[in-house]
Amino acid sequence: MKKTIIVLTIVSILLPVSMFAQLKVTSDGTVGVVLSNPVTAADLSVSHNDGYNYNQYAYGIRADRRTDKTFNIGVAGRAIGASYAIGLQGVAGGSLSGYNFGVIGGLTKSNINGAGIFGTTLNHTGVYISGRYAGYFNGHVYVDSTITAASFISPSDIRIKQNIEALNENCRAGSTLENVLNMNVVKYNYTDFHKYERSDTATTDYRERAQEITSDTHYGLIAQELQTIYPDLVKEGQDGYLGINYVELVPILIRAIQELKEELDEVKASTDDTFGARSTSALNTATSSSAKLYQNTPNPFTERTEIRFSLPNEASNAYIYIFDLSGKMLRQIPVDSSMQSVTVNSYELSAGIYLYSLVVNGQEIDTKRMIITK
Repeated sequence: MKKTIIVLTIVSILLPVSMFAQLKVTSDGTVGVVLSNPVTAADLSVSHNDGYNYNQYAYGIRADRRTDKTFNIGVAGRAIGASYAIGLQGVAGGSLSGYNFGVIGGLTKSNINGAGIFGTTLNHTGVYISGRYAGYFNGHVYVDSTITAASFISPSDIRIKQNIEALNENCRAGSTLENVLNMNVVKYNYTDFHKYERSDTATTDYRERAQEITSDTHYGLIAQELQTIYPDLVKEGQDGYLGINYVELVPILIRAIQELKEELDEVKASTDDTFGARSTSALNTATSSSAKLYQNTPNPFTERTEIRFSLPNEASNAYIYIFDLSGKMLRQIPVDSSMQSVTVNSYELSAGIYLYSLVVNGQEIDTKRMIITK
């Protein structure tokens, strides 16, 4: 503590001189100040208990309760000007593995609200926090690596929502299912768009991190493409690059599944209404005649698909019929026993779900479903 008293005495002598100061704390609790350019006495004010030692803990600077102050701040860092400004920096190492912390912040044991570490992009001391959090950020947060968490929670209470309406066919590109089918899922690698390449700041660790970013394979959507379907899910970051809100894409997928279920129900009803329920004798007749209809491949398809079938030699007056979900016949393709398949091109029909049937001598052999995406 003698070193501390001596250094602080020197500081008090030098305070009237215009200067900047950098606070230094050694491992034994000694507090020092490196002086350069102008500061005032208020900029260097430090509360009591400098170099405080208590049981197994050694504090460089510690501030206890001050009843005459509105804010009780243990350490305040302020950096203005120069090439790089860092308000507070902490580096830890050389101790027991797993117990090195550059910066650590916490709350007292009493049941009070607040945050162990508070970060903000605004110039204020803090905001009111209604809960207890290890970390609280008042502003956008950017992470260029992986985030691991047990769960992610988005505020969704109806009490904080307004202008609520069901997501139906009110999007610019059509139904939700059509929108999802039009999404282009890709795999990709990132370019080195992070600004690690500056020679005056980039370290070997940073360059290795940049290499790791570019080598990892990712899966997702292209922001510019999704922007034409759901522009609200695409945001431009402060760096000028577009990003996607994948969390709110989940309800879109749920709605697409609901629409698919509705269409499948329509398919079932349409099949019953258009062709009628086939009796057991009709099925036996179709089986005995050896006529078969197979699932088209590929399905879904974007360019063309092949519908395969087999017909007995005695079969005549055979057709492949293509219907929409309302039961309206769109195409009639004549086939015979010398053929094994027919090709359907996507440009002949719009994107959607269709039914196709094999009918021989006026008898429906089988009906299947195909999906066209564009």
